[in-house]
Amino acid sequence: MMNKIRILGLLLLFTGSTIMYIYDNSGLDFLSGILVGAGLIWTITGQVRLK
Repeated sequence: MMNKIRILGLLLLFTGSTIMYIYDNSGLDFLSGILVGAGLIWTITGQVRLK
């Protein structure tokens, strides 16, 4: 079973890619890039490390 961080990562990937395609050329590319990047990292690793 997938843990909560991986599910959140998949949601961030979906949200970021949706923002990228729906709001094309609206200046939200930076936000969608951050969401897709964080979602990809969290989906692969499944953990958050805070030091």
